[in-house]
Amino acid sequence: MTDEERAMLHEPPLKLFGWWSGIVSAACVFALTFLVVLLSAAFLPYVVVVRGAVGAGTLATVVTYVWIQRRERAKLRHVTDLVARESAAGYVRSEVYAVTDAVAVEEQEDEGLSYYLLLDDGRTLFLSGQYLYGPADEGFPWESFEIVRVPYEGWVLRVVPLGPRVTPCGTRSPFTEDERKSGTVPEDGTIEARDFGALKAAAS
Repeated sequence: MTDEERAMLHEPPLKLFGWWSGIVSAACVFALTFLVVLLSAAFLPYVVVVRGAVGAGTLATVVTYVWIQRRERAKLRHVTDLVARESAAGYVRSEVYAVTDAVAVEEQEDEGLSYYLLLDDGRTLFLSGQYLYGPADEGFPWESFEIVRVPYEGWVLRVVPLGPRVTPCGTRSPFTEDERKSGTVPEDGTIEARDFGALKAAAS
């Protein structure tokens, strides 16, 4: 493990967590606060009521979003501390894969990139996460590559190309909420026997 990777594990990444749910929650809080102030102060001049409602709603929105950010960052710091302790001794897990075909999945919100990768033994590897942004910029997926992970939580330290690029045969639409709830979306790193022909047929 490099010094840079050790530092990365000790420092939570700067990220706006749950931006979509945060915006929705903040908007609901704003609307509710605005309505409450508007109704409770109906006897005041209209301009004063509107300004007060907007001010209270904005304050409530900011407080809500800051709370969401702090909550998510606290969770990340907890996991990061556990990962850092385990990785202090340099424990990592390295896996090399050989790929013959690939199907990409369109990203929705900020969950990261996803790929179904047909391995040389006929099974399918599913990879998904924001850690694929960098490799994708460098040409991922490749005919052969190595993934180095920290055992705890399976955090990916690096993806190393070992062969030429494999151009995905197609790209399917983002996973639906029903697919996620039903458990049909594999976990990152899952290897299983799948009908890859059906995956290709579902891709554009």
